Amino acid sequence: MPGDGGRERTHGVLVAACLAAGVVLGLVAMTVKGSDPNHTAFDTALSTTTGFVYLGAGATAHARRPTNRAGLLMAWVGLLFFTEDLKLSTNPVLFTLGLLFSTASGPGIVHLVLAFPDGELKSRWERLLVVATYTVSFGLALAIMLVGDSRGLSPHREPNLLLITPDDGLAELFDRCLEGVGALIAAGVITVLVYRWVTGKLPQRRLLTPVLVVALTGACLSVVGNLAGANGGAGPGGPVIRTIYNLVFCLWPLAFLLGVLRARIGSAELARLLADRDEGRLSALVKDDAVWQDSHSYNALTAAAGLVRDNQRLAAELEKQLAEVRESRARIVSASDNERRRVERDLHDGAQQRLVSVLLSVRMARQRLGDSLTPELDEVLTATAAELQVAITELRELARGIRPRILTEDGLVPAIRSLAERVPLIIQLHLGEIPRLPDPVELTAYFVVSESLTNTLKHARASRVSIEVVIDNGVLRLEVTDDGVGCAELSADGTGLSNLRDRVRALDGELIVHSAVKAGTSVLAVIPLGS
Repeated sequence: MPGDGGRERTHGVLVAACLAAGVVLGLVAMTVKGSDPNHTAFDTALSTTTGFVYLGAGATAHARRPTNRAGLLMAWVGLLFFTEDLKLSTNPVLFTLGLLFSTASGPGIVHLVLAFPDGELKSRWERLLVVATYTVSFGLALAIMLVGDSRGLSPHREPNLLLITPDDGLAELFDRCLEGVGALIAAGVITVLVYRWVTGKLPQRRLLTPVLVVALTGACLSVVGNLAGANGGAGPGGPVIRTIYNLVFCLWPLAFLLGVLRARIGSAELARLLADRDEGRLSALVKDDAVWQDSHSYNALTAAAGLVRDNQRLAAELEKQLAEVRESRARIVSASDNERRRVERDLHDGAQQRLVSVLLSVRMARQRLGDSLTPELDEVLTATAAELQVAITELRELARGIRPRILTEDGLVPAIRSLAERVPLIIQLHLGEIPRLPDPVELTAYFVVSESLTNTLKHARASRVSIEVVIDNGVLRLEVTDDGVGCAELSADGTGLSNLRDRVRALDGELIVHSAVKAGTSVLAVIPLGS
């Protein structure tokens, strides 16, 4: 990922600064809070533990995800959390700083939640909300300090160093505003978490669930605590609820840390998600999905993208090879058809014409010799003429089987009718309006009908055959059905129907045979006319 080295160094320096300052402030806060009679040892220990847990979670998150700002933000929240206890110090300067930072952890948590899990604020509105939260929190705290007499909070009973003119009414108003704004911000943060959980993908929901559970639990405890008088400690359940709230708040950094550490998605899941995306949107995918904004996840994403790219390359190569096979098969069929034409032409113009010439010569010899022929010679010439006639007939049948002249001259429908007339079975023809088709399509369709009828006569013991030929949406559908004994099958022996299937597939079509015992046989050929 470009710029990772510089980002890691910058984050490392900032995290180290927050950790160093946080440890120092944590020790100071633990000392001043432990010496304050209004706070028990348990309260002090729990408060100190919470701050150090944030610092430790930030350090761990940064160590595992150096380019992820979430670790820096967790350490920042821990630092701000300790500054709140400085108002218990007897030192006027620390006391004043403590008052200024009395609600400092709130804006830090808002910043962390909105930037979770990658530490980046995604939109301008999120950035404006974070800036407004910091501004309102510190601004109202400063306004309260300027007019509020805080000697009741100070261990040394001295006002803060920033007090100008005491005005208890105005200070109370600012304090109520700060509480109201804090409640609104808390509600907004929970709303953002719920919205992200509802609209997020499954991996994002898994990351947000612990954070959302802790946030909702804390919000419920805060509401119940206010109703029970927890803030003032007047209610009977106030201290207990306050303690449980602090315990839940102590768990929040662990929930953030768990989310950051789980933000690394496996390559298999990334590959599945990549497959659902439009091609060429890898960079947008990295920017849009927050769970992938660190070097570890980026590496996994890159590996998954490489797998997808390799699969696409292999698929393209396979498709290219299949196209070459189709073209090669089509060339073979075309060459075979051309060879059929040549053989037919040679038989018709060569051997057949020579046999016809010999037959005419024999007949002319009988006519010229007339009565001078001996009975034995006349019998020989007559037998020779008969044999020549049989040879010519067989040669014509052979030429017709190679490529029927009627198919070449008149088209597919007349050729099928001619076939049906020569079959000694009841033939039902359902022939649609079939125009002249491409030569390979017509010849293949003719052979499908011819081979199907031949198989029916040889093996089916059928009494009735149906031939249907239609054109539907640019596809020629041809079906030959008989009522015979069935059991026909597409064998792989390179003869009969298997050869027909190869011819049909060479035209990007398909040959389907349905045959069951005593249920007849159906041969269906589907041939795209665009082939």
